[in-house]
Amino acid sequence: MNPGVGSDEPFRDLMAVEGSDLAGTLHDGLRLLARALDQTALLTPDDPGTEAYGRVRAVLRGLLDEQTPEQAPAQAAAPVEEEPHQVFDLFERFYADRSVREHLGETRRHHDPARQWVAFNCALLRLPRKTAETWRAQAAEAVPASHGGPPATVLPALDTEEDLILPWPDQGIGGVRTAIGAAPHPKVANALGHQAVQDPAGRALAALASQVLAIAASDPEALYFESLTPQPRPLGETAALADYTRELLTRLDAFPPDVSADPLRALESLVAVDEALCSVAHLPPAADPASWWNGLAARSHELVFAQAAGLPGRARVREPARRFRDVRDLTEDDVPVVSRTHPGRVIWCLRLYAEIDGLPRLGRVVYGVDR
Repeated sequence: MNPGVGSDEPFRDLMAVEGSDLAGTLHDGLRLLARALDQTALLTPDDPGTEAYGRVRAVLRGLLDEQTPEQAPAQAAAPVEEEPHQVFDLFERFYADRSVREHLGETRRHHDPARQWVAFNCALLRLPRKTAETWRAQAAEAVPASHGGPPATVLPALDTEEDLILPWPDQGIGGVRTAIGAAPHPKVANALGHQAVQDPAGRALAALASQVLAIAASDPEALYFESLTPQPRPLGETAALADYTRELLTRLDAFPPDVSADPLRALESLVAVDEALCSVAHLPPAADPASWWNGLAARSHELVFAQAAGLPGRARVREPARRFRDVRDLTEDDVPVVSRTHPGRVIWCLRLYAEIDGLPRLGRVVYGVDR
């Protein structure tokens, strides 16, 4: 007989590995299995497998370091913590949902509840808004609002105030939300300068950049599609996040304090900032027009289009979209991704195509391939 086969030692060995996502997945799976067995045993007390279930449950109890029924009375008076169980069930239902998987693809699971809560909230930003709102309402029920805990991070809103990451005070998560009139991210405000933030386009840039920086630093699935770099870099890596933040702030710093005094420079700056904002994306990208990420990219594009419209004959801007073969002459350094739902289609615009004073500037896109 092979060593370890037929025993629980391989399970214990994996679960003992610190910082392992595999260990966390195994632990969560065993806990879910134990709860399912307990529920079935409760509903079917005459089940012919009851005796064997008792032995299996004892093994699971040992692996999960749970109390035995004999040990439980000493803790009987302690309150039952329902909240973590409700959140755990929410995660299971969310990641098992077929429509969710169609938008998110394969996602990592996190053993730590706080990290998983943030990942779940960030994942909602990639879904169509109505779908996201349904799951967000369920999340709010699983973790009711309570006093205490860290304060929320409040970012400037464009038009609509909304929760980007819901709070979970017991896990030390204050949440992230937007509010009309809120101050921009300090680094964004410093880069743009006071005068630029007073301009309507400057205020919009401040809001967009503040929101992207906050979510990019929190989202474990966010990627940096850096210019001239063939493979995107995970923003969960400290160096990648630092490089992205530096690039975005540098481009914001170039935005002129007086747009009316230098409209061409303002347009060039807007095109550059738009590229930086849209270079944070996912695989697969949040291509649905109703997703938060897609909406943010659309608002950023609108700033560029509006500025170009005020320069007839001197500027033309275009979003390379639809069939890739129709726009490939307008783009360069494009990123192909395998996509069964969007083969041959542009999935995400990383950089707009622009002509400014007769000088063409090629765009950049993510497009689908079938293999």
